[in-house]
Parts: sequence; C-alpha cells; structure tokens
Amino acid sequence: MAEPEIKWKRGELAEACGVNSETLRFYEKAGLLKPERAANGYRLYGMADAKRIRLAQRAVGVGFSLEDVKSWIEGDSVRMEKALVRVEAKIDELERLRKSLRKKLKKV
Repeated sequence: MAEPEIKWKRGELAEACGVNSETLRFYEKAGLLKPERAANGYRLYGMADAKRIRLAQRAVGVGFSLEDVKSWIEGDSVRMEKALVRVEAKIDELERLRKSLRKKLKKV
C-alpha cells in the first residue's frame, strides 16, 4: 500500500525548502505553485511544490526568470530547448574557464 503524500502548511514548506513564506507567496502569485486548500482554508503543499521551489531557486540562481520556470513546468518544449542551449553554452564556457585556471595554477 502506498503511503499518503506529505502535506505541508506554508511555513512548514518554506522551512523545508530553505526559503521564507513571502517567497512562497511570490511564487504562488507568479503561478508556480497551486496549493490545495484544507477544510479550514489553510494552503497545503505537496512534494511536487517542493520540487518546483527547488527548480525555481536553481534556475533563478543561474540567470533564468520565474517566467522561464513556469513555462517549463507547463511543458513548453520550445522554451525548454532554448534553456537547454543556454545551459550547455554556459557549461562549455565554465569548462574553458576551468581549463584556463588549471593552466595558470600550474605556473604558480
């Protein structure tokens, strides 16, 4: 038998993901999160929401927008392909930088 999915209140999810409640409100307004509502009106978030938050944090941290993230979540393959091209170009750039730094370190 499958275990029931974990459900968090806003503060619990924020703490679990290392963000604050205002960030969750912002992500909800941006359309990244669509929490369920408990009978008492509390927003309830699941594991999918936690994954979206982590994706958003990583993506924004490397220069993507929340609009980009929202489009990926919605399955926009064109924007995902464009993002992948950007990511691969950045990886290439970082690998060249690593190679250059290693060369310089050998000379030191």
